[in-house]
Amino acid sequence: MQPITRFSEVTVFDAITAWEQWNLTEYTFKSECLLSVWRNLEKEQPELSSIIKYHLHQADERLAEPKLMPGPTGETNELYCAGRGVCALIVENNTSWAAVMAMLTAALITGNSVVICCDDIDLNKVIESAISTALPAHVVQIVAYDSYQEVIKSDIRITAFIGSDVTQMSINRLLAESEGVITPLVAETVDGTSTSGHDLVLTHDPSLVLSFITERTRTINITAVGGNATLLELGDQH
Repeated sequence: MQPITRFSEVTVFDAITAWEQWNLTEYTFKSECLLSVWRNLEKEQPELSSIIKYHLHQADERLAEPKLMPGPTGETNELYCAGRGVCALIVENNTSWAAVMAMLTAALITGNSVVICCDDIDLNKVIESAISTALPAHVVQIVAYDSYQEVIKSDIRITAFIGSDVTQMSINRLLAESEGVITPLVAETVDGTSTSGHDLVLTHDPSLVLSFITERTRTINITAVGGNATLLELGDQH
């Protein structure tokens, strides 16, 4: 395993470029890639692989197909979801690996690229081994934990955190002071050294994937005049 790298402008550029391609790929392709990650972990890390499978199943129910909305003048309106952009995933040492995998899976299946700030060598090794043959280049990158302040100040669009309440408050302050777009924080606070994650709220939240999306609408006019022509008829029809 390579030494943990420092965050740099190259990391940001690669993450944004990877996101642009990853976000535009079909949902089924992203799902197949993450199923490959699941298979890579299934034998050696069955609990982590089960977390991936769980959130992929929840994503299938919520995000796989656009939702048809009312079209009062005959148009077709679809609600669909897209990734926000680059996600900063900040991981303190001695925290839940299950929570990390839940956040990573939710961020990726919804179309975000991820920069992980983590110094846990064993965890990083597991992640790198699982994604190396499954995901496109730079969709996931790992940098040193103490790079997270630089990451937050860069062009990220969502932050996920697993760790203590104290650090969560510090991250909240950094995000509040940052210029540019408002960056939401998805946080699972964990104290102790357990890696099981059985008592974690977000890790087993079926709606976790919805924290990593942005909603968009697509309107298609299905008549030449841009709607239901019968609604535009005026006057006496006789």
